[in-house]
Amino acid sequence: MEADSARIYIIDETAADDSRTERLIRLARSYAAEEAMPLPQMLCIAKGEYGKPYFENAPWLHFSLSHSGGLWVCALCRYDVGIDIEQHAARDHAALSRRFFHPNEIEYTRRGGTEAFYSVWTAKESYVKLTGTGLSRDLRALMVDWNQNRVEEADRPGWGSRFCEYPVLEDYFLSACSCPEEV
Repeated sequence: MEADSARIYIIDETAADDSRTERLIRLARSYAAEEAMPLPQMLCIAKGEYGKPYFENAPWLHFSLSHSGGLWVCALCRYDVGIDIEQHAARDHAALSRRFFHPNEIEYTRRGGTEAFYSVWTAKESYVKLTGTGLSRDLRALMVDWNQNRVEEADRPGWGSRFCEYPVLEDYFLSACSCPEEV
């Protein structure tokens, strides 16, 4: 990956022998070493207003975490970053789409099925993780623009972020957002 882009780590938790916190700190140290980024001897993790974790004593190193099924993912970056992974599950995608998606996205998921649903869901969730608002944000006010690979805020024109989708394993979907828009 390019310098200053997010680095994404995907871990099979069924084979992991460390805690999520230990894993995060180990990966953060590895990323910082590769990027020639200084880190304090002990990393302190705190949480923002809506629960987004961050390194309190290393604010220049940003991360985002997600897990689903047996996979745990971590994105590390010099800039704000958000990541989401979802394992396909038997859910009422139509009902969830009506509750959380913009009308254009509802039609997109109706036509595209499960893959389209998870494409929209992971893009939006990675965006609210990027911004730190989490699911306290009304997801219907966010719109996914597939032509630009962006999540846009409908109520704040010009606000949004580019997202990237990453292939993982069959039956999983992974998206990440970053500012600046290098993911």
